[in-house]
Amino acid sequence: MAVAVAAPDPVVTTSTCAHCKREIPSSNISLHSAHCARNLQKCEHCGDMVPRKHMDEHYDENHAPVNCSRCKQTVEHELWDLHKRMQCPQRMLVCQYCEFELPAVDIFEHQDVCGNRTEYCQPCKKYIRLREWIGHEILLHGKTNDNAESSSDRSMLENEDGAEEREPAHGFNHKQLLLTVAIAGLAVVIGSILLHKKD
Repeated sequence: MAVAVAAPDPVVTTSTCAHCKREIPSSNISLHSAHCARNLQKCEHCGDMVPRKHMDEHYDENHAPVNCSRCKQTVEHELWDLHKRMQCPQRMLVCQYCEFELPAVDIFEHQDVCGNRTEYCQPCKKYIRLREWIGHEILLHGKTNDNAESSSDRSMLENEDGAEEREPAHGFNHKQLLLTVAIAGLAVVIGSILLHKKD
């Protein structure tokens, strides 16, 4: 019984279109070239081949400068995401102390004032500045930011449970020391920025 052997596929020769630089089967190159030159245009910004009738739309969607509605600056399209997230002085940021939203240009001045507000520490029986609260909780009460409670929540729990106040933990470990140093360093950096801003 004879076995039929499949004939190998014929090799397709290609030619490069002078207009779009794509490889096209040689049998179709003349038809393609005429269609390509008549209907497609190379974008001078990104090099993509775009239908001529959609070139303005392509430019507006992908390359046109963007006018920021918040700060009124004109921003290059490629930098638009960066501007929105990190550079626009009118982008909204949340205060780390009161969680109030403010424009970026005003946030440092607001946090300088807001961080000076105080909250009562029940175990210590004294008022602590909000900017020092996390370091205070870690150093004196052995709490991290994850499980730190506000003093009002803590006092409610103590009143309900009738639990005795916890003695401050004076010993602290290496991680707590590093966090304290980092917080102090951040405070120095912010202070120097504000000092330079006033000059």
